[in-house]
Amino acid sequence: MKQKTTDIERLFRQHYERMFRTARTILYDADECRDVVSDVFEHLIKESTVLLPDTEEAYLLRSVRNRCLHVIAHKGVRERVAKLLLDSEETLLSDHDDERLDRLHNIIDHLEPPIRQRILRLRLQQEMTYQEVADAVGVSKVTVYNHLSQAIDTIKQIFKQAKQ
Repeated sequence: MKQKTTDIERLFRQHYERMFRTARTILYDADECRDVVSDVFEHLIKESTVLLPDTEEAYLLRSVRNRCLHVIAHKGVRERVAKLLLDSEETLLSDHDDERLDRLHNIIDHLEPPIRQRILRLRLQQEMTYQEVADAVGVSKVTVYNHLSQAIDTIKQIFKQAKQ
């Protein structure tokens, strides 16, 4: 274990700045960038990944890029749900928001199949990653994505129908 710790420390000292700059060009938020780089190193430790000296930098930078894209996708889901609640022409503090939020909760309560409700709640309310949701529910990440996509489409359709 001592050797693994030494290797991680060396990788961290040698590549952190470049990894951070790479994340910064994608995310623009310093705190998110630090989190992404930390996540990459956490993954290395958890998975006991052994990197070859001539490919370690490329692997680390690609891992940062992929993790940044995952963060952006995660934001996209939350923003899509937020848009369900608010029309672009309405202000954030409209009189209808409480009513719409109640309707959204009611719609979520009645989503079918029940696993869809659970997946949506885990992902959006508990802010779990796709993998965490998949592990909690006992399905694949693809299944989680499909249920989230279908749930959001259903919610959009219900709100559109109510608007007409």
